[in-house]
Amino acid sequence: MILKILNKLWSILISLKFAVMVMVSLTLSLITATLMESYYDTRTAQYFVYRSWWFFTILGLFGSLILAVAISRWPWRKKHIPFLMAHAGILMVLGGSWLTYTNGIDGSVRLAEGDVNSAVEMDQQVLVFKKGDQVNSVSFPWMPQSVADRFHGASYPEYGVKVEKLISDSMPKFQFAPSNTPSDKQNPDKTGAAVQIKILGAPMGGAPEIWLWSGDVAWSTQKLGPARFLIRSESGEVPPVEAGEARFDFVVGKKGDLRFEAVSPRGEKRSGKIELKAGESQTINPGWRMPIQVMVKSFVPIATNQTEYVTSESHSESPVPAIYISLIGNTSSHLWLGLGDRAEFTNQAGEQISVGYFQKRVILPFALRLKEFVLKHDPGTMDPASYASQVQVVDGFQKDEAALNALPVHTIQMNEPLKVDHYTFYQASYVPDFPRITTTILSVNYDPGRWLKYTGSLLLVLGAILLYLSKTVTKKKVVQTV
Repeated sequence: MILKILNKLWSILISLKFAVMVMVSLTLSLITATLMESYYDTRTAQYFVYRSWWFFTILGLFGSLILAVAISRWPWRKKHIPFLMAHAGILMVLGGSWLTYTNGIDGSVRLAEGDVNSAVEMDQQVLVFKKGDQVNSVSFPWMPQSVADRFHGASYPEYGVKVEKLISDSMPKFQFAPSNTPSDKQNPDKTGAAVQIKILGAPMGGAPEIWLWSGDVAWSTQKLGPARFLIRSESGEVPPVEAGEARFDFVVGKKGDLRFEAVSPRGEKRSGKIELKAGESQTINPGWRMPIQVMVKSFVPIATNQTEYVTSESHSESPVPAIYISLIGNTSSHLWLGLGDRAEFTNQAGEQISVGYFQKRVILPFALRLKEFVLKHDPGTMDPASYASQVQVVDGFQKDEAALNALPVHTIQMNEPLKVDHYTFYQASYVPDFPRITTTILSVNYDPGRWLKYTGSLLLVLGAILLYLSKTVTKKKVVQTV
């Protein structure tokens, strides 16, 4: 009985009907993916086609077909060599692609000048939960908005958190609302003083509006060009002013009053009180030589971050997702988390919990240090002509500045990648800053299946050429015989 079933399966695998079915399915899948990629974006094509279970099934059937047809020619003869080379090449390409998909790395590394970093950010999202000393990472894949609209939520009872909503391509709407209590342990929102400002006469163009909020370190400071703006409490620690930096501090008093302390790049100081009347703003001249004024639009002594995320009106090739979470058993406590955000709260059991929405990270066996970012402009313009990263490869996490400076310097630029062990680093882009570029973005690639794909492609081409030549020779012999 089993032998009959195996013989039946074997006859199906080597049949022409099965071959046609698999080839037509594969062709239609690739056409669909190409149309999706051109009409939407690469991520959408990957979600619906390239990384779907049914596409992997078709590829598996295609590989089974190729292997079965090759085995069916047994016993092999000399004339089968081109045929076997071509089929072996296809199998090697499929195997190498699977190895790349399961074990490869394709991500990016961000480096500011002087920074040492070994973390690669992947194009995958995760939820990171922390409860006490326990840290757990849970995959939370991106999905197109058409699928996200039908998302019914995902619960994580162990941490008391539920993800209720997902926006695949979002944009933030910043808002800080007054809080009646300094802290609310059942609410994941922190509290702190918040100030909304507008920078007038900024050299980076336009008039940027920003919020500063002391409830989170990530919100408490913002650098715009050569100037840094921050908010802090009067009784808190005063961060040191970096050399050559213009600083503007908003200082919140114990009674909820607000004043400013400004320091110019040359160390000149200016300070004063900020008193806002209802519906009015106050413009402050920090006394810097650069033509900058700071307009204070609003001030909230005790505020919670009620930033919301809405669907972006402009379609992006690299969408920024956001999730809406709530506490299980306390649905009135909820907030939005954009990619890269983290929240802390106390659950019903009185346990301190934090949840973050991040890119998946992979730690390299070594680190890179950006020694300098070099940018060249077209003559007479500010348009970038070329840019390059001068990096150093650091073993471990060496902190000694003298030892770091003594390391060899490698240049990464367009068409000149850096290879370290099995990893290749390419110059991808940069984050502009004023007065010079300080942050670089390097793409990282580790492809364990590359040698299989290259070897398979070579065998496939050689096999096809030999197959064509053998048929040509056979035809000539037949003609001569006739």
